[in-house]
Amino acid sequence: MLRRLQKPLCMVLVVLLVISMASPALAKSVKAKVKTSSAKFYSRASTSSASVSIKKGTALTVTAVKSGWAKVKCGKVTGYMKTSALAKASGSVSPSSWKSKVVKMDWYKGGSSVLKKGKYGYIYDIKSGLTIKIKRMGGHNHADVEPATKADTAKLKSLGSGYSWKSRAVILIAGGKYVAAAINTMPHGDQTIKNNGYNGQFCLHMVNSKTHCSDKVNDNHQAAIKKAYRWAH
Repeated sequence: MLRRLQKPLCMVLVVLLVISMASPALAKSVKAKVKTSSAKFYSRASTSSASVSIKKGTALTVTAVKSGWAKVKCGKVTGYMKTSALAKASGSVSPSSWKSKVVKMDWYKGGSSVLKKGKYGYIYDIKSGLTIKIKRMGGHNHADVEPATKADTAKLKSLGSGYSWKSRAVILIAGGKYVAAAINTMPHGDQTIKNNGYNGQFCLHMVNSKTHCSDKVNDNHQAAIKKAYRWAH
């Protein structure tokens, strides 16, 4: 019956029978994505077990690996996939591997060049643990950024009850650096990505960066930046 299911993988919770595999746990869970178009998600570490097809590009979390099999989670569903069907997801390595590298940077003393205009990076939201891919579209006194895809927009919206001007503590991951930063999630202004489901841009601040309208340093953003740095250290 599983082979005939066409619904997304994460909707078949009541169908999959998950059986534990005696395999070594990883030192840390690793974010991955499906890299092949014919990949299967199995209930056990065996090609003879019940399975469903899984879409290329689907995000997963790998918790264990043994003999060519990976134990993976998709949402609340746990199952198994061949390691050959998976690729490591960029920018989404467990925070434990980079927390000690987080720094605070003055926007006007090198911070503005961490994520250059037109380039892509990531933000890690310290409260939710979500990693969101972004593109910097512009900004002078701070960075104006956009969610890279509809999936990233969905993550951004999920951070609160819809979009908000409220400042959030995040880590900017770009240019080989990990920088304590702050964002709001409210779409406003222009956009360069037209198919991401996000009507505009949102703001990313670093130490001493300034807002659009007041052209002043915002205390709430600065407090969120300090919170992000303290979380890392």
